[in-house]
Formats: sequence, C-alpha cells, structure tokens
Amino acid sequence: MIVKSLKNYITIFKYFQKTKMKSVLAYLFITVLIGITGCMADGQETLSPKDFKAKLALPEVQLVDIRTPVEYDLGYIEGADNIDFYNIAFIANISKLDKEKPLAIYCKSGGRTKEAMKQLAKEGFKTIYALAGGLLAWEKTGYTLVIPKPVEQVITTITKTEFDKLITSEKMVIIDFSAVWCGPCKMLKPVLDKISTDYAAKGVKIITIDVDGSKALSNELRVNEIPLLLFYKDGKQVEQMIGFNPEEIIKQSIEKHL
Repeated sequence: MIVKSLKNYITIFKYFQKTKMKSVLAYLFITVLIGITGCMADGQETLSPKDFKAKLALPEVQLVDIRTPVEYDLGYIEGADNIDFYNIAFIANISKLDKEKPLAIYCKSGGRTKEAMKQLAKEGFKTIYALAGGLLAWEKTGYTLVIPKPVEQVITTITKTEFDKLITSEKMVIIDFSAVWCGPCKMLKPVLDKISTDYAAKGVKIITIDVDGSKALSNELRVNEIPLLLFYKDGKQVEQMIGFNPEEIIKQSIEKHL
C-alpha cells in the first residue's frame, strides 16, 4: 500500500515539475514522503486493524494492551498482556519482555501508542507494531474483544483451617495476597482476571486474600511483600512469585506445574 502511494506521488511530482510550481511542490512532496515513510522508521509500524490482526498471527509476536487496568477489565484483544502506560513502572515492566521479538501494542484510540513507541524504541525493542485508531478502530472494523472473568471474590478474613481446605479445592490453586492500597496489586488484577478466564477449564482457580483482613494467616505464611502469588498443586506449594509479573511469566509457571 505504501509503495503504491509513493509511486502515485512520484507521478504527480514529475507532472508538476514541468510547471512553474517546482519549488513549492518539491517542498510538499518531501514533506508527504517523510510522513508516509515515518510510520515505518526504525522497525516501527502503525497498522490498520486488518494488518495488525494479521501480524498477531505471526509466531513470537508479543501483544500488550497499554491501557489502564480499569479499561482492560472492560475487554481486550485475545492474548494481550496488560501493562499500563500511565504507570510509573511502565518501562520497567514492559522491559521484562523479549526485546528481540516483535512487540504489538494498542490503546483506546492510538494516542498512547504514539508516545509509547518512542520510549520503547529507546529501550531497544527492535520491532514494534501499533494499532492505528486503537480499540475504537478495532471494534469498528467488526473485530471482537475478550471480556475477562473475574477471579474468585476477594476473601477478607480466612483461618488457617479454611485456607488448607481452599488450596485443595482445584487441581491447581493460586493464592493472590493483596491489599486495596497496593498499587502493584491493582496492576496485577486484570492480568489475573485474564488468566482466570483462560485456565478456568483446566482446573486452575485464582483466589485473592486481603492481607489486612487476614493478618494471622499472613503472618503464619510469612507474607512480607505484596503482591504475592503462591502456587498450590494438590494442596502442596510448588512456587511463589513476588511483585508484579507479566501474564506470560505467570502462565509459564502454571504450564510448568499443570
């Protein structure tokens, strides 16, 4: 499409070269040319919903929704991680992804992706795809979104006896120790909601426990940092994760123990 457009502009430019408007049109031609090729500079491409969707079918493409967790909870493109562009830890969190693999990003209307692409290029991401027009354009084209299934209701108070029964209630149970005042916990929530949706049929249950409401249990399990994810298989702890982790990292741990 870009090559065809360039050919058209070259044809028009050659025509006007024969007129007295050479200097003006030369300036306009160069300006348009820069605008057209700029969207592909340094491995960055801003794509239509159709082309963006086609890129997602390619192997190794990492898809990231850079909207806020609240926006993400309303629906996202299938397979997308949520890493909030407005969060102060945005670069630190997204840098956990593989910079050598293609990165596809989107927001609501495209504004945030423009700024994000600049930052991500500086951080060393080799190939970046952005969705032109964001989810507004995506849905207008007729493509659907995944509506996440929330994790189990937050448990504010739980005893050790109740906890021991809880961790054997499914093939794999992931306990999310959290708090309402915890910023990283809020970031992690949409990620866990999505994983809960993806793995519900595989016998994986995710349950959030409020550390302030269950202080006795938190102390007994030595919960010193949050968010804290404890992975239980058949009632036995097999892994733990401290802090915010991208969806892909958490899924790798789940797959390892399933």
